[in-house]
Amino acid sequence: MAEGAAPLTVELEGFAEAMRKLDKATFERVCQAALGRFADEIKLLAIPYPPEGSWNKPGPYPAKWYQRHFGPRWARKSGSMGGRDTSERLQKQWIAEQRNPFEAVVGNRASYSPYVLGEEQTDVHARHGWKKLSDIGKTNQDKLIKFVSDEIEKAMGG
Repeated sequence: MAEGAAPLTVELEGFAEAMRKLDKATFERVCQAALGRFADEIKLLAIPYPPEGSWNKPGPYPAKWYQRHFGPRWARKSGSMGGRDTSERLQKQWIAEQRNPFEAVVGNRASYSPYVLGEEQTDVHARHGWKKLSDIGKTNQDKLIKFVSDEIEKAMGG
């Protein structure tokens, strides 16, 4: 997996009393289930590409553009099109991996992912509508809190 993703730490408040009522195994199951659901949710939110723009559209010579799932393209004087298939198919490289009950990783295996949606994101990707994975996680922390609440309720027979 490409480096460049910032860890997201979420402090869960208001659950201490409920968590104390659970035995260790149940506590770990609650955390693992909630965190797994959250990781899957963040992955689903990160997969879609932003809308295409003029930078993705072919044009007459001397136009240059980026064709998704292929790579750079350019128009030739002859009217034909050139290009290089350099894409690693970013959209198909996502993982959501549970490492233990208290840690999950969401990331992308494309070598250039840190520059598209990681902490090393370039200005051009930001201008083209790409969201940083860490920002997707931060803006959706409320979902993790809901997942924890749901799992505690299930564990306590609610």
